[in-house]
Amino acid sequence: VLIAVIAIVADIFLLNPLAVGVRRFFYTNLHQKAELREIMYGFDHSYKNVVKVMFFRDLYTFLWSLLFVIPGIVKGYEYRMIPYLLAEYPDMPMEEAFQISRNMMYGNKWKAFVLDLSFLLWVILSSITFGLVGIFYVDPYMAQTSAALYDAIKIEKNPFAGQNPGG
Repeated sequence: VLIAVIAIVADIFLLNPLAVGVRRFFYTNLHQKAELREIMYGFDHSYKNVVKVMFFRDLYTFLWSLLFVIPGIVKGYEYRMIPYLLAEYPDMPMEEAFQISRNMMYGNKWKAFVLDLSFLLWVILSSITFGLVGIFYVDPYMAQTSAALYDAIKIEKNPFAGQNPGG
């Protein structure tokens, strides 16, 4: 039980802000050479807000998963853009982050699912090699592809038209 509590606390306070920083690194890398310090972005910019929003994203996804697996998967895709939004706008209020992510993924959840399926053989190869292929090739490739998906949807949907995001 103690190990589970420690794992949950580490996920909330360390891994979630790190996930935002990784998203920022790969998103920045689409447009310019990203520096390694971008990975720590979630810790350096609005840490409390990043922790709060990511916690509620995980909590809501978990609660939806209790209804059966499929609603949790659907909500996971619906909330997929939240770390990217926080990577660009760390002060973005929780309600706004959830709403913009829902709007961005409206009509794109299936496309994102098919994109994820396209990596299935790579994930299997990574597991066969005990994660070595994943660490050095598959994980960065998938992360960069997800950043490109965020960028493409952001351009297509223009979710910030006429508003000041995060403020």
